[in-house]
Amino acid sequence: MEFLWEIGCEEIPAGMLADGVRFLADAVENQLREAGLLPNDDTRIDAHGTPRRLVVMVTGLRERQADRVEEMRGPPEDRAFDAHGHPTRAADGFAKSCGVPVAALQRLHTPKGTYLCHTVQRPGMLTAQLLPELMTRIVEGFPWPKTQRWGNGKTRFVRPINWMVALLNGETLPFTTGDGLRADRITQGHRFMARGPFEVTGIESYRKAMTSGRVILEMERRKEIIADGIRRLANEVQGQPVIPEDLLHENANLTEWPHPLLGRFAPDYLKIPPEVLTTSMKNHQKYFPVTGTDGKLMPCFVAVANSDVPDASLVVRGYERVLRARLEDAAFYWDEDRKQPLENRLDLLKKVVFQAKLGTIYDKTVRLERLVGQLAVAVGNRIDLDGLLQASRLCKCDLVTGMVGQFPELQGIMGGYYAQHSGANPSVVQAIKEHYRPLGASDRLPQNLEGRLISMADKIDTLVGCFGIGLVPTGTKDPFALRRAALGVIRMLLDDGSVRFHMVELLRFAYHSFAPGVLEQGQQQTVDHLMTFFFGRLQNHLKSDGFDHDLIAAVQAPGLDDFHDLMNRIKALRQFKQLSSYGALVAANKRIANILSKAAEDWQHHPLDPSRFTETAEGVLYDQISSVAVQVKETASSGQYTEALNHLALLRPVIDTFFEQIMVMDPDPDKRRNRLALLARVQGCFQMVADVSRLAE
Repeated sequence: MEFLWEIGCEEIPAGMLADGVRFLADAVENQLREAGLLPNDDTRIDAHGTPRRLVVMVTGLRERQADRVEEMRGPPEDRAFDAHGHPTRAADGFAKSCGVPVAALQRLHTPKGTYLCHTVQRPGMLTAQLLPELMTRIVEGFPWPKTQRWGNGKTRFVRPINWMVALLNGETLPFTTGDGLRADRITQGHRFMARGPFEVTGIESYRKAMTSGRVILEMERRKEIIADGIRRLANEVQGQPVIPEDLLHENANLTEWPHPLLGRFAPDYLKIPPEVLTTSMKNHQKYFPVTGTDGKLMPCFVAVANSDVPDASLVVRGYERVLRARLEDAAFYWDEDRKQPLENRLDLLKKVVFQAKLGTIYDKTVRLERLVGQLAVAVGNRIDLDGLLQASRLCKCDLVTGMVGQFPELQGIMGGYYAQHSGANPSVVQAIKEHYRPLGASDRLPQNLEGRLISMADKIDTLVGCFGIGLVPTGTKDPFALRRAALGVIRMLLDDGSVRFHMVELLRFAYHSFAPGVLEQGQQQTVDHLMTFFFGRLQNHLKSDGFDHDLIAAVQAPGLDDFHDLMNRIKALRQFKQLSSYGALVAANKRIANILSKAAEDWQHHPLDPSRFTETAEGVLYDQISSVAVQVKETASSGQYTEALNHLALLRPVIDTFFEQIMVMDPDPDKRRNRLALLARVQGCFQMVADVSRLAE
């Protein structure tokens, strides 16, 4: 059987369409599978979406559910009948619920005893009977970020639903939405070019109706048409198209019948920084820029119309007029902002609130300059300290410029241009431009050292401030992008081993950069909470790179806070997992950790005394651990963790022998304490690298 379902509505926001299509496909498959209507792997489920419709097509459905046998279990036999063999109320009640006399009940023998039971044959329901209820659950279950109601109805959806098609093998399903909209076989085409209505009888008929209705259902096909058109038009002007994947995807989600068109703007606007032009085109107007063979912008663009028109020049002039207004504003602000040095705007930051409790952007700039100075100590003379401090002082000043007020996406970038105009050296200019980076998990890192230090300081200041007043991410809410900030710091530290510091010390320094009384949480609580947060981000980051979660847990336990050093330990542990002795050593460390945690008070204040050993295995383990400890300390202190773990792997035979021959928890308290102290020495040797007991066996 085949099933066609189309939800026709007002234009779905481009950013929500792809997720809506994915949900529809997954929800239909899950609901059909749970209902037992998917017979085999030959069943095909196709879901598509355009701005005005969500569609799912299913072929290979069962006509009905399979019949099933249900076994109903009743009371135990000894409670079902009295001493004379007469049915009790329990037996009578169970028989009544089954709709049969007690005599018709069967016996079920189990290891726990014999029970009354009744077997019921339940015929499967028809697919046509099941689908309406499944469809109702799906419509009500769409996880749209925002929904709306319309008219007097109670149904909530991303946009008002105008029509619905629901056909099973060509027959209309008896489905009605909560607002009384009945599904039928009438669909609509393109809003302007071939509205319809179109009557359809099935999947093939529906596809033909979409072709006649000038609607391209397949999102990938729309993307292909747009990309091909952009390349063709750019080639006509001897240019190279700039086709960001996210912008291509967005345009495909904005159109049902995409039609790329070439537009132009006055070459005089090219005197404005290229980022301003591309931001105006891509972010605001959804246009695609065009560059020359030299990589510089050309005075033209490609826009994507949602229909064919007899005279495309009219549409193009409209696109050009809208962009010209944007660029005219940009040209005005570009000239006005450069009339005064960037540093003259520093005091204006006192009027810009960063966060109500954390003060202004000026306050943040003062803290930032202080924190950057502390970070500079970690890199020594490899950096121009005066230039670094100047960049940290100026990096937020563009927030009060006209250009950034008009184009907030250009914060930092415009600051770099204005600093350059004021005569700042290139490293300062680049640091200001890049100090907001990385803006996400896939965004590139700042390229120069000054930019990285300012970026780290900026993010750490935000993290400490927000955690210090209890503004921590919860669930999906993260208004200050703290997860992204922590990940950015981690990525920069792991990428550049020349910038290393102890995170706990830096967080404490940042905490004390705030004026007394600003932060509501205590220093220790704030720092501890933040370190847990950092390790959580690190774990997610490394999992995406193929590292197991237990590796992070093993290095987190000893309280390490040098992230680059920590990464080296994790890499060494991953190699350690390949050793033949790995499993036995992890098991031994888990056993040691368990013993020591249970008997902590019994040995902690009693030093290890080799003269009290009474068994050969004790002395052998002590000698081996004493020798290996020297080698482990030497290699671990120089960051050679793989070599350190190789030395530790040599302990496996003596540790195994110790546990085979020695009873650690001896009744004699002196023996017991000494053996516990010996195990603590073994544990401490491993923990020079990591807490191996936290690894998975």
